Amino acid sequence: MYPHILKPEYRKYGYIWGIYVEPDYRRQGIVKKLMAEAIACLKSIGCIRAILNTSPLGKPIYSHLGFHESNEMRLDLF
Repeated sequence: MYPHILKPEYRKYGYIWGIYVEPDYRRQGIVKKLMAEAIACLKSIGCIRAILNTSPLGKPIYSHLGFHESNEMRLDLF
């Protein structure tokens, strides 16, 4: 864990790690379903922001899901 997430103002951020779909199973909505579950889980435990890092290939997918594009992908949950 990064030390800055231990500060009170960052404790409500949820981090999503390691989303990967094998090439043969892509373009079937799997990432969308996985992310819906992850986001629902983060909301249920009181997170106000979801953060993930992605490859260039993944950026359009996460942007489409509402994440703001940068080197660090973020989604405010409030």
